[in-house]
Amino acid sequence: MVCCVHHIPGRARFKIEALRRDADLARKLHEKVGALEGVLAVEVNRGAASVIVHYHVERGELGAILDHICAHCPKAALTRPTAWPAANRTTAPIPGAQIPRAKLSPEFKQAMTVAMSKAVLNTFITRIVAAAI
Repeated sequence: MVCCVHHIPGRARFKIEALRRDADLARKLHEKVGALEGVLAVEVNRGAASVIVHYHVERGELGAILDHICAHCPKAALTRPTAWPAANRTTAPIPGAQIPRAKLSPEFKQAMTVAMSKAVLNTFITRIVAAAI
């Protein structure tokens, strides 16, 4: 079974139980996935049964990487959200990975800075007093 257990744009970790039993599979995945366009690095950990793929966000596509991994895993049952793009699409790796950021007003930023500064100062004073007691 192949399962994407963690993903952030540019890095994905896959669980592949067959890696524990098959050193040849680990070698093949390292070579073949590493040769894909946009893939920067591949880390295979047989003991943890995981593969970490670092890829260039604009050139590498998570759907293509996952499809390639599954093609090399015998009897691989694929576990991934159906919203992920197929290998031949040119969309972002995961919908929502390119979430537009809200614009914050300068007043809000200033208020948050003051609040955080007060919280840090309060914590510092509390710890000094607690250590002195």
